[in-house]
Amino acid sequence: MSKEVLITKNDTKSLKLNKLPVITWRWLKVNEFNLKDFKLENIPAYNKNSINSHPVDEIEVNIIDNSVEYLEIEKYFNSLDNVGVSQEFTKMADSMYNCGIQIIASKNKKVSEPVFLRYSTDNKNPMIVDQNLIIAEENSTITVIIDYTSDDSTPGFHNGMTKIYAKDGAIVNLIKLQTMNDTSLNLDANIAYIGHGAKVNNVSLELGSDKSVVSYINNLEKDTAESNLDSIYLVDNSRLIDMNYLMNHFGRRTISNINTYGALKDKSKKTFKGTLDFKRGSSLSKGSEEEYAILLDKDVKSDAIPLLLCEEEDVEGLHAASAGRIDENKLFYLMSRGFSEREAKKLIIESYFRPIIDKIPLSQLRKKVENHIENRLLKI
Repeated sequence: MSKEVLITKNDTKSLKLNKLPVITWRWLKVNEFNLKDFKLENIPAYNKNSINSHPVDEIEVNIIDNSVEYLEIEKYFNSLDNVGVSQEFTKMADSMYNCGIQIIASKNKKVSEPVFLRYSTDNKNPMIVDQNLIIAEENSTITVIIDYTSDDSTPGFHNGMTKIYAKDGAIVNLIKLQTMNDTSLNLDANIAYIGHGAKVNNVSLELGSDKSVVSYINNLEKDTAESNLDSIYLVDNSRLIDMNYLMNHFGRRTISNINTYGALKDKSKKTFKGTLDFKRGSSLSKGSEEEYAILLDKDVKSDAIPLLLCEEEDVEGLHAASAGRIDENKLFYLMSRGFSEREAKKLIIESYFRPIIDKIPLSQLRKKVENHIENRLLKI
């Protein structure tokens, strides 16, 4: 049964996604991502089992419901401003989702095996509107892997919201892989609450879809909270990707790190927006962000906007961004060892991606990523 939604043809001119926390010069055209010619009047049902595997005896995994704990967590997330890629799509994922999972790691429980979720589009399931909630109780550890993909060439649509509630001392590892087909639209929002001494590690691999708009907002709410975000992207043809990463430091002695590596070829376009925001009261906190883009063709467009916002004096924030062609010295060295130019370029790109790919704990999923990247780089 389909669900009616609020985004119709009349709204298409007002869809501005991934807005910067602080607006910069308008003529730069990086303040937001403009989604043009978008129309969606209903959401069909999603008739697939998204739970690929999970440790049955170690964790509670359920379809999203209205339990007391779920509603209490929702009150917190609903009170936050600037959540998701836009107000319209956040509302859709919050109240009109057609799939989603609630995962709870028990107090003091170190979950040994990852929870693996797979959402895929096809001609019978062209839309994924998912809401996922991960609750890590005090001093628990959990790893969740979510794979968004396409099972055929049907144009797909994904709009998702993943919420993490990491209580004091908890560790949450969230790994997301996106390999939807090149006629799909991907909108993916992530938000985390990180308690005292807790840690959230995000790994994002953006390797598919025609247009991809991704948002990560990590709130280091209490003292000594930590958040790490490692991501890679590969865009070719005329693909577009817009990434908006925000680390909000609230507690004292909090730590955040953003590391992003990507490659662009043909006429593709990328916008990276990374923000470290040190709120009042976050003294002795540290944050760093780095983004490196390899430009494989002259017609690509790469924009990077690293921001440092600060309301506190005794903090440390570092940022770096670079974009350029493959290092000629590295290329010459590899070619002098018998590699062709194409093989050498492919090897260099894969070496940048390798440390992040290795963070995927499932060997079959690592192999999928490796094959996907190799196939995309064949035309270098």
